[in-house]
Amino acid sequence: MSLYRERTSKVPLLARIDNSVEQLRKQANGADGPGFSVMLSLAVLIGIVGGLGAVAFHYLIRFMKSTFYAPTTAATFMEVVQGLSWYHRLLAPALGGLVIGPVIHYLVREARGHGVPEVMEAVALQGGKIRFRVAPMKALISAICIGSGGAAGREGPIVQIGASFGSSVGQYLKMRPEDIKTLLCAGAAAGVGGTFNAPLAGVIFGLEVFIRELNFKMLSPILLASVVGTQLANAIFGRTGPIFNIPGITMTGPLELLPYVGLGLVAAAVGLIYQNSLYSLEHFFENFSIPEPVKPAVGGLCLGALALWVPQIMATGYPVMEDALTGRLPLQMVALFMGAKILATCLTLGTGGSGGIFAPSLFIGSMMGTTYGSLMHSVLPGLISGSGPYGMVGMGAVFAGVSHAPVASVLLLFEMTRDPVSLLPLMLACMVSSTATRLYQRRNIYTTKLLNRGVDVEAILERAHRASEDVLEGVRVREAMSTDVATVSNSTTVRQLREKFKEASYEEMPVICEDTGELVGILSSCCILRDWDEEQEDSVVAGEIASQPCMKLSESDSLDKVLETSQGTDLVPVYSDGDCRKLVGVLSKREVFEVVRRTIQEGDKSAIEEMRAAD
Repeated sequence: MSLYRERTSKVPLLARIDNSVEQLRKQANGADGPGFSVMLSLAVLIGIVGGLGAVAFHYLIRFMKSTFYAPTTAATFMEVVQGLSWYHRLLAPALGGLVIGPVIHYLVREARGHGVPEVMEAVALQGGKIRFRVAPMKALISAICIGSGGAAGREGPIVQIGASFGSSVGQYLKMRPEDIKTLLCAGAAAGVGGTFNAPLAGVIFGLEVFIRELNFKMLSPILLASVVGTQLANAIFGRTGPIFNIPGITMTGPLELLPYVGLGLVAAAVGLIYQNSLYSLEHFFENFSIPEPVKPAVGGLCLGALALWVPQIMATGYPVMEDALTGRLPLQMVALFMGAKILATCLTLGTGGSGGIFAPSLFIGSMMGTTYGSLMHSVLPGLISGSGPYGMVGMGAVFAGVSHAPVASVLLLFEMTRDPVSLLPLMLACMVSSTATRLYQRRNIYTTKLLNRGVDVEAILERAHRASEDVLEGVRVREAMSTDVATVSNSTTVRQLREKFKEASYEEMPVICEDTGELVGILSSCCILRDWDEEQEDSVVAGEIASQPCMKLSESDSLDKVLETSQGTDLVPVYSDGDCRKLVGVLSKREVFEVVRRTIQEGDKSAIEEMRAAD
């Protein structure tokens, strides 16, 4: 009897859950897209998962390090490595590559490399859709690669992990592509914020690298997810301060900004060497006549041999960076570490390993900046304050050069160090570095990988802009307008308007004069949702609170006229060509954007297929 009751009690619960999910799905994929509250609720969920993902990935890497290098009481990973036998240090990265190679090749090819290009491709070509299994597999594979000593970072994997979950939520709820992209970006921002304690930088990184556009509806969920993910990770880690504990920047005066221009140029040169070396080695190994699943093991073996000579280049190397920034390393060693880290990262990622390019960029930039600062200080001791500040700014400048994302670079370094004095030199050096590298070669470290596959993201965006103009010019208003118009009389009271809007499909409705039948204005639901006293509800009428439309259209106008202004209401009245006072329909700007989006997306897919066929 008790068993029967237990089973029957679960059925209504499961039914309620299914019903709730179905209701959420209906709200999320309606004709006008999900409501603002739905997007914010999903952002909280994605932020929680993104923050927990950052924590789980951190501890998974630690577990893999202890697995490959044995538990120890040593204070740092470098002390553990240096205390092991030479053959252990040689073979551990090769063993990690031997494990991940077959998994990547046979199960999840998206996990190969640094992950961000795969997310960019999903945004550009697939409406933001990423397979759900990418997230757990990317976490496991990258943790094995980094934990076994691979010279890679956490940013690429955590971006792909967070983006994969955000995309999966949107796909499960059958949302529109633009909403899936927003949730994808929210997941990436939550992961970056939770990993580096940099919530604002996580948001800007997602927008600057993936979305490349900004609107309020998109920004709010991404910001919320990043805040939730960062705060949750901080609470679990117990973090209250910046990631890097280094002395603050000091400047001798305004003239010291000039050497930071030179630092930006040097960072651009080093970034170009880093980026082009990575893909040159990748091309070399692509043509290397050994089985694909074995290539990461070969790269790991080469890395292990290099680490016998320079063990500091293994894994992320944050403690080594702090030693360089605080002046505890000699100049010759710092310069050696910079070159060795470039080679180590190329051996890790160029042979098919998995991990991010952000941590290696920071390592290379810190060594480059410290070297530059030391040399400049020896030449101009009265102008240059010391090598440490240049090492810190160099970290951001190298990443800005290879990523072409100067704003995200500035914010990441600022939030990781929390030094307000660093902002001016950071902004200057990052701007110079990203501009110089972009002038030298249009592609960055992310888009190069896509170009090698025949996908030109920049060309897709440029073609999308041209296509939107062509589409709008070629479509008449009468082809896109709605003739089934729900209108209200100018004498309708506020109390009656509330009932009308409950039944309406639009949040705005035209107000028509009872006597002449002409348009009085456009009434928004927000006008009647504010607090009215009882007397006003029956005395205030629609004609008094309706607003004049910002523009008027005729049936024969082209759709490009709709976007001439971004102000006013979303609903635009359409008049008859024969009678400029006769209302024949309405046009929603959202419907116009939807027409453009569908046309561009179809055009992008056919263009990409043509490019790949040509290759």
